[in-house]
Amino acid sequence: MLCCLLFAVLHPVHAIDSAQEEARLQKLRTRIGALQEILNETRGQRDAVRDEVRDLERRIGGLLQSTRQTEARQRRNERKLQDLRAQAARERGSLETQRQQLVHQIRAAYVMGRQEYPKMLLNQENPAGVARVLTYYQYINRARAERITDIQANLSRLEVLERQIREQSQELETLRATQQEQKTALEISRTRRGELLASLSHEVRGHSQEIERLHADEKRLEQLIEELKTVVPETTPLPPGNEKHFARLRGRLPLPAHGRIIARYGAQKNVGNLKWRGLFIAGHEGQNVIAVFRGRVVFADWLRGFGLLLILDHGDGYMTLYGHNQSLHRGVGDWVEAGDTIASLGNTGDVAQPGLYFEIRQNGDPRDPLIWCKAR
Repeated sequence: MLCCLLFAVLHPVHAIDSAQEEARLQKLRTRIGALQEILNETRGQRDAVRDEVRDLERRIGGLLQSTRQTEARQRRNERKLQDLRAQAARERGSLETQRQQLVHQIRAAYVMGRQEYPKMLLNQENPAGVARVLTYYQYINRARAERITDIQANLSRLEVLERQIREQSQELETLRATQQEQKTALEISRTRRGELLASLSHEVRGHSQEIERLHADEKRLEQLIEELKTVVPETTPLPPGNEKHFARLRGRLPLPAHGRIIARYGAQKNVGNLKWRGLFIAGHEGQNVIAVFRGRVVFADWLRGFGLLLILDHGDGYMTLYGHNQSLHRGVGDWVEAGDTIASLGNTGDVAQPGLYFEIRQNGDPRDPLIWCKAR
C-alpha cells in the first residue's frame, strides 16, 4: 500500500486532480510518520527522557520555522506600509496642488470680472463680446468643476489609503505580538531542552552502552532507508527543466553547508569499531542547509540519533541525507531545486556541537560524499 502511495506521489498523472493528489500525499505522510514513530519506539526511562527531547526539538524546529515566516511576513507588511505612506504623501501633495489651482482660478475670475454674470452680458453691446464672455465663463466653470472633481477623487483615494495604512499598522502590531509569543515559547522550550540534555550527559553510562546506542541509531537509519528503497521507484521523474542526472555530476556537486569538515566518510568514531558513513560539517546554528541536487523530499522529521532529518530522493537510486538540523523548511512530497534552502543547521539529536550530518546513498548503500562533492 505504501509503495502504491509513494509511487503515485513521485509519478504524478496529469489526469488526477489536485485534490486526489493532496489526499494521497497526506496518506503518504501519515504512513511515513507511523514508520518514524515505530523507529523511535520508547524503551525505558532513559528513552522516555530522549522522547521528551525529541518532542522539544520538533517543537523548537516548528517555532523557528513559524518565526521565520512571521518575520518574512512582517518585512513584507512593513514594505507595504512604507509604500502606502509614500503613496498617501503623494496624494496629499497632489490634493494641495489642486486646491491651490482652484484658489488661483477663483481669484482670476474675481479679478477679471467682478460683475455678476447676467449683468456683464447685459452690458455687452457687441455680439462678439457677448460670445467671448460666454466662452470665458464656460471655461472658468468647466475648469472649476474639473478641479472640484479631481479634489473629490483625491480625497476618496486618500481616505482609502489611510484606511489601508490603519489596517496594515494593526496587522503589523498583531504580527509583532505573535512574534513575541513565539520567541517566549522558543526560549522556554530551549531552556527545558538544555536541562534534559544536561541530565542525559550526567548519566553514568558504560562504554558498551554507548556502542549499543550508536549501533541502534545506525540500525534505525538503515531500517528507514530500506523501507524508502522499497517504496520509492528506481527512477524518479524530474519535472521539466534541468534534465541532468545525479550520476553525471560526480565530483561537481556542492557541499550542503559552509563549515569545517570534522568527520569524514570511513573515519573511526572512536567508539567500538563504528565508522562514519558520511560527513559531519561543523557550522553555526541557523545557517542555511541547501539541496545539493534537485529532487523530492521523501522524509522530513525527527529520527533518534540524527535529530531533525531530511532525505531527498534524486532518482536513479540516489538519495541524500541531511541530519541534526535546527529546523526543516520542506515537507514530504515537496520538489526542491539544487541550491534551494531546505533546512537550518543545528545540533538536534545527540550532537555536542552545531553541525550538519550529510550522507549520499546509492541504492541504499552509503558513498563517500567527497567523491561527489567539491569542497568549498
